[in-house]
Order: sequence, then C-alpha cells, then structure tokens
Amino acid sequence: MSFSTTRHWLAAGTMIVAVAGAAQAQEDPKAVFEGRYAELTTALLGKDRAGAEKLMAPEYESTDIRGDTYSRGEVLDRMGQMPGGADFKPQTSVLKVKLNGTTAAVDSQMQIKMQRPDENGEQMTLEITVVSADTWVQRGGVWLMQKSVQKEMSVARNGEVVFRQAN
Repeated sequence: MSFSTTRHWLAAGTMIVAVAGAAQAQEDPKAVFEGRYAELTTALLGKDRAGAEKLMAPEYESTDIRGDTYSRGEVLDRMGQMPGGADFKPQTSVLKVKLNGTTAAVDSQMQIKMQRPDENGEQMTLEITVVSADTWVQRGGVWLMQKSVQKEMSVARNGEVVFRQAN
C-alpha cells in the first residue's frame, strides 16, 4: 500500500472517529428534558418556590385540560395545595422533542399513581395520566419551561377509567 493510499485511509478513519465522537458528545434531548421535568417535580413537591422559579421562564403559562390559563406566579402560589404523601410521586416521560435553535417543543406524559381512602374509608388506587404540549426556551445555556398546555387527561379508579378528556 502506498503512502498516498495510507494517508487517505487515515484521513477517512479520523473523520469517522471525529463524527462518532461529536455524535456521542451531543446530549440526548429526551434525557435532558426528562431531567428538567424531574427537577421541576422535585421543586414543586418540595414546595421550593426558588427552585421552581429557576426552571420556569418569567412569562411561563400553564393551560389546564379545561382551558384555564395560569401564570407562573399563580402556579407557584398553588404549589402549597399539591397533594403530598409518600405515595405521591409523579413520573414524567418525554414522548417527543423537536428542537429549533433555542426553543424546544416537547410532548410529555405525567403519570401519578396513589392510594387514597374512598368515600367508605377503604383504600383505592387512583391513576392520573396527563399528556401536555410544552415549550421550553434556552436562556443563558439553561432550558426553562415557557408554556405547558394539557392535551389529554385520564383518571382511573382501581383500574377503571372514570374520566377522560382530550383537547
């Protein structure tokens, strides 16, 4: 093999390694946003207003399944009304991420499963699933939630769906 041919193989090999390395260096967008949702959930459940504010853009708005819209301040003020307990652990999964520069459109699904007494005092299992279309913006290298719109909600009691709404 001549030096010229070897040089081309080395150049091609270096390029493949560089491209593979760059691909590995890029973070998985789903993993990034699942981490941000986990941070936000921890702050909200911990009633950590300052922690939640660090994850929400100042102009943040949340629209619930009924179409009612709440500002960041209103959402944070309602934080104290969130149910608690050891069995209340919302889990958010990222379904889809579409990046466009410093903006990300994220479809997410939050699932909550908890035990509560029913009207007769017997334990029941409630399962709540909410699918949202969220907008995140990157500012100063940090992703902040700017908007969340609930698109679908279902509530199951002991495995039987008792409420479902989609917008």
